[in-house]
Amino acid sequence: MLVSTIILMVAAILSSIISSFFSHFSINYISIFVGLIIGLVPFFNDRVASFHTEVFMYIVAPLIYFEGQSTRINLIGKRLRQILETAVLLVIVGTVFAGFSVSLLGIPLALAFLMGALSTPTDATATESVSEGLIVPERQENLLKMESLFNDASGIILVTAMALWVKNGQFNYEQTFLDFLRSAGGGIIIGIVAALVMINFRQFLGRINHSAYNAQILLFVSTPFFIYFIAEELQVSGIIAVVCAGLMQNSESVRSRFITPRQFHNGIVLLNLLREILNNTVFVILGVLVVRIIRDDLIIGNANSQWIMIGILLYLANLLARYFYGLLSKMGNKGSIIFALGGVHGAVTLALVYLITNNVSPAQFDMIVLAEMLVIILSMVVPSIAFRFILDHDMSSKEAGKQVQRLRQEMVKEGLEAVEKIYLPEKIRESVVYDLRDQKSANSFADFWRQWAKASRYPEFNDQEKELEQRALLWAFRAERQYLDMVSQKENRRDYLFELYNEILLAESILIDTENEY
Repeated sequence: MLVSTIILMVAAILSSIISSFFSHFSINYISIFVGLIIGLVPFFNDRVASFHTEVFMYIVAPLIYFEGQSTRINLIGKRLRQILETAVLLVIVGTVFAGFSVSLLGIPLALAFLMGALSTPTDATATESVSEGLIVPERQENLLKMESLFNDASGIILVTAMALWVKNGQFNYEQTFLDFLRSAGGGIIIGIVAALVMINFRQFLGRINHSAYNAQILLFVSTPFFIYFIAEELQVSGIIAVVCAGLMQNSESVRSRFITPRQFHNGIVLLNLLREILNNTVFVILGVLVVRIIRDDLIIGNANSQWIMIGILLYLANLLARYFYGLLSKMGNKGSIIFALGGVHGAVTLALVYLITNNVSPAQFDMIVLAEMLVIILSMVVPSIAFRFILDHDMSSKEAGKQVQRLRQEMVKEGLEAVEKIYLPEKIRESVVYDLRDQKSANSFADFWRQWAKASRYPEFNDQEKELEQRALLWAFRAERQYLDMVSQKENRRDYLFELYNEILLAESILIDTENEY
């Protein structure tokens, strides 16, 4: 398990590195490709353990918690009717429509409905990846985000009910409805109670001990795992529990940002890091599973292309159900198409597949996994192409990068000019200029190794020289911030300006950090 974890983590990191060079490709596609490579290379594939439902759900739980944590809770009250429609009604309609469509291929009705239920939950993170660089209308964007937060629970209930139908040969409508109320209601209660306990404890700890911010961050990261475990042990929806807890965490964050700013900033950095690693890991696993299942089927002799038609039908059925819901909700033709295509599938769909392992035969399981994987891939590929034609284009990451680089060059120039106007001993001036040039990556490898050699061979600056260096850098950073302030009053786009401004503030924070002297 340890070796598997290390391989998957390295693969997730490698996906991020590759994605930084190919920003026009979604990182999810790159992660799948890396997973395919791992699956095709026996040395790596043999060292990755088999996957189980619990593995996926403990990856999905923090992802959903972090998504809820970034959502204002007051939006829930405003969109409660639409949330119930998309998270319950649309899931049921999509399941029925997809189930009957697949049954036309000769698939038993119970098994067809099971595959339909598996294809209903959507993934907000995956949706963001296919619309990067594009402007999604606010109504559709908010609705897609709310839907993905809450339709996982209804999807889990339906999948469980359909799996029992396949196993026992009958569908218990009354029991399914009662299970849904118990699971969803219990999840809401557990999530709220657990969040209140954790919030009170964190607030109390933060007010009596400001130096415990590392413990606070670790507590925040462990919260979704703890809440999901408790909810599942009590046999209620762990997904709903972590969603509710995340929503309440948002309000806490908004009103306690400045108690310990260092903790809040480090928490955001860690949250973004974990979200990217966990999401990449899910799609790496997806790539590995595709190779394994197809290879096993070819070896056993069960190769069957029927899963391709099933996957296409499942995707089209959900697409039509979502499109007609958009029309009935008066989104208009274009808005309905955007809402339909925006229902992208990801981690939850894959996790739910492994929830039914004991309810279907091995051959049925392989067919279901391949069909649902095709649904996931189609739900990513189709909008990635279609959105380029129907959505307005935002500034591309390449264009934004050019603007950032232009401003970075100008702001560093201002900082260097400010330093030129003050007196500094030559060795301190050299050090300060090198640090400022590093802001725009203007130092060569040779420059770096020369500075490394000096830092290794010669003693560090004395206290007086350190203070001079610090004051000179702070003076330069002040000039850079003033330049960005001036530019911000002239340019409409302020997001990349704030990115640079934040970099300068972080540089100043590092410079004056008395706990970590460099």
